[in-house]
Order: sequence, then structure tokens, then C-alpha cells
Amino acid sequence: MGGALTIRPATRGDAAAIAVIYAHYVLNSAVTFEVNPPDSAEMAARIQHILPRYPFLVAERGRRLIGYAYAGKLYERAAYRWATEATVYVDHRQHRQKIGTALYRTLIAALNEQGFQAVVGKITLPNRASVSLHEAFGFVRSGILAKVGFKNGGWHDVGLYQLDFGSRPAKPEEPRPFTL
Repeated sequence: MGGALTIRPATRGDAAAIAVIYAHYVLNSAVTFEVNPPDSAEMAARIQHILPRYPFLVAERGRRLIGYAYAGKLYERAAYRWATEATVYVDHRQHRQKIGTALYRTLIAALNEQGFQAVVGKITLPNRASVSLHEAFGFVRSGILAKVGFKNGGWHDVGLYQLDFGSRPAKPEEPRPFTL
């Protein structure tokens, strides 16, 4: 297993390792609807675009990057700015080691601290592992987008899972930039 798990903010230097982890899912599954794996330059641009407004975290064990999680805009319209979309990916050879749990715990805590009011996970169904992870953190299924993605020869549903923070103040403060 190689030592203690470390969670830290991503840097542009992590882009190549992140691209490798993500490429497996792009090429071998429908958990993402991308069909061409982004290269390290594209991943570096995505990291730069997300930080510092939202968290982009990586998990390392023994100086090896083995997973990542990030949040971003749920939708473009200004009224959505208190809600965010979150995602997590773990190296496919490292499953069932609580890496996704550790990443999500840190990500969700950061989003709550920033002042977001809700986090949404969009899960290609069926995906028992991802549904279980989200439900373990208190996410509830808030909807299904039926057969909205065609990949790997079939149509796929997307489950919408939502975690709410707080009580929805009448005059919410703007979410703060990410710091860890």
C-alpha cells in the first residue's frame, strides 16, 4: 500500500498523472461522457481554471498520485453560484482503499467552509460504488436524467445526487475562494 495517504491541492505539475487516471475511465467505461482522453496540457488548463475559486484536490501515497477530486460550477447562470458540482476519480488499481472517501471528505468540508449551500454529484447509472460513496456523505437522489448519454454502444441515465449545507439564508454571502 506504500504509506500514509496525503490529500493536498492540485498543481499544474499533477496534470500528467491526473490525465493517466482519467484516461482509463474515458476509454473503458461510461462513468464519464468524454470520449477522447484529455492530455496533460488540457488537464493543466482545467486545474488552472478551477483553482482558486473551487477546490481541486489530489491524493498521494508514497509520492504517487492515486486519485483526485474537484468541484466546479453547477451551471453558468449567476443564481446557481451557491451550488457546485463535485466529482472524484481514483486510480482503477487502487479501489476499495477509502481513497475516494478521504478525497470527498476533504472536498466537501472545503466547499462547506467556502459558503456553498449545495453540492451535486452527477452519476452515470448504474454505478453502485459511486452511489454508495455519495449516500455515505448524506447525498440524496434528487433526480434522474434518463438516457441522456450515448457511450460504449448504449444509452445511459445520469442520477443527480444532492448534499445540502445550512438553511439557505435569505441573503447569502458570496462563496469564498478555496483555501486549504
